[in-house]
Amino acid sequence: MDQAKANETQDPVEVDRIIAEELEKLLDSPLFTRSPVLSRLLQFLVEHRLRGGRSSPKAYAIATEALGRSEDFDPAVDSYPRVMVGRLRGLLDRYYADTPWVHRLRVPQGSYEVVVQYRSAPPSSRSADGAEDEDDVKAATLRPAAAHSPTSGRVSRARGSRFGRWIVVLILLAVALFTLWTLREGSGRLFAGDPVPVPLLEVSPPMAGNLPQSRALARALDGKLRDGLRRFDLIDLLSSKAPGGAAARTGDYRLDTSLVRTVEGDTDVTLVLNRVADQRAIWSQQMRLTSDETPEFTAIEPLIAQLAGDYGVIVRDQVQRQPDNFAAGFPCLAQFNRMRQMRSAASAKRVDACLRATIEATPRDPVALTALSLVRYGDWQPQRLTPAGREALGEARALALRSYESSPNSTAGLFAMARANFYSGNCAGGNAMGDAAIALNPFDADMSGFLGLFKLACGQAGEGEVLLRRSLQLDASYPGVPAVTLAFVLSQRGELEEAQRILDHMPSPSNMEPQYMMARAVVLARRGNLAEARAQWRQLLAYTRQPADASPETVLGHFMITPAVIQAASAALRDSGVVVAKTAP
Repeated sequence: MDQAKANETQDPVEVDRIIAEELEKLLDSPLFTRSPVLSRLLQFLVEHRLRGGRSSPKAYAIATEALGRSEDFDPAVDSYPRVMVGRLRGLLDRYYADTPWVHRLRVPQGSYEVVVQYRSAPPSSRSADGAEDEDDVKAATLRPAAAHSPTSGRVSRARGSRFGRWIVVLILLAVALFTLWTLREGSGRLFAGDPVPVPLLEVSPPMAGNLPQSRALARALDGKLRDGLRRFDLIDLLSSKAPGGAAARTGDYRLDTSLVRTVEGDTDVTLVLNRVADQRAIWSQQMRLTSDETPEFTAIEPLIAQLAGDYGVIVRDQVQRQPDNFAAGFPCLAQFNRMRQMRSAASAKRVDACLRATIEATPRDPVALTALSLVRYGDWQPQRLTPAGREALGEARALALRSYESSPNSTAGLFAMARANFYSGNCAGGNAMGDAAIALNPFDADMSGFLGLFKLACGQAGEGEVLLRRSLQLDASYPGVPAVTLAFVLSQRGELEEAQRILDHMPSPSNMEPQYMMARAVVLARRGNLAEARAQWRQLLAYTRQPADASPETVLGHFMITPAVIQAASAALRDSGVVVAKTAP
């Protein structure tokens, strides 16, 4: 039986020794190593105790000295210390649940004081508890005898009767559920619920020194992170609960940051993303910024994009943990982005179905409407001249318009209409909508890349190239079409070395895409590797299932949409010698 005895009944020196030893073990454990903020909090509470503080530290001291809050922190309106101490209690419980212990550290509810809990009472504090334990043992040893009493048969029959009644109840319940399923036309509706919300991210205040300049930099970093992260659709930032309001939903992830100024004047910034469910650090980055890069902190913009992007760290973590979850809402949107980035056609039907389920539940969701619009544009592309293709195109445009009308001031709604305008040849409308979308979220690598591609197709080479480079700067982990387009543009200007470098660094499956094969063939030919370039072209013919004498326009038309782009790429294939120009008879 675990017993937490008041430390005052023990030798204070012995208690302090135990606390110090346990602190060292805890801070060295992987669980606390992955939680630097909670480690600092525990260390502060222990040091307060070991310095002779026999009463709990105040919330203000915890906030300003352990958790990095500024001196104007008001514990009367901000519960941050209480919340973090609650998390510390949970982390301590998790550690000791997996670690054999004789004594452990605990922070009792309603207190900020660290105490020692003993698994069994120490000799100096034994009391009548032992007698109670003996009575419990005696009671336990007497209970089995009841099984042989004369009433055992009646008890057994009564239990059997109750069991039979429960069987009948369960059968009736099953029949009722089946009837409901039949009436509502399918099991999907029977168990359908509200769409799953996007993950909630808590951004912890950056840890920094106590000097005014350090605190100012910490506030600037915190503002930069929050301003960037809030612009993305697939995460929500955790907001403080309003006084008297309902209990806030707890965060799914926590971003811990720290900031250290070096003697040279540079600033070291560390970001650690923790999964709250198991307090595991799943991503971390550290960078050194010069004085010229602060306090704007533009250098951390790629980290913001990689964290919260359409297929960023948080989305990938969710998909990796639940790879077959296509539930309406966030899981479906995550699978949609996974399908796009991994070029996986196998899940296309499931993505289409779950997006429609999401829209059915939330008809004005601009993110789901925009996603399904893009899916339908993808359906239209390979079958443009067929009735099915025309149907897909019509629905794609209608969904884009619905997205914009549902949320005309959202990034998703604006970019849906930008794409629809560009695909229909309306460059002016596409530019207006696209520029407005980028202004709302300049950290979105995917949107920057495709808007750059659209601008190039509309003859705005300079603006298009800037956006393509911005896309790769923000997140080069899944470059796809933007990287291929930039490589092609560079090859057209004769900057073949940089074009080759971009193509060589493209990861799978991007290097299996037909756009990649086309651009690589042109670059190889212009660098003198004509045989390898033509081999790449033959792979493209096989990919599109075209005969050897098929024209470039015919081949490229299977995976490109814009006529101007098809014309430019076809000319490059002929000019570079990849495709031999046919001579007139």
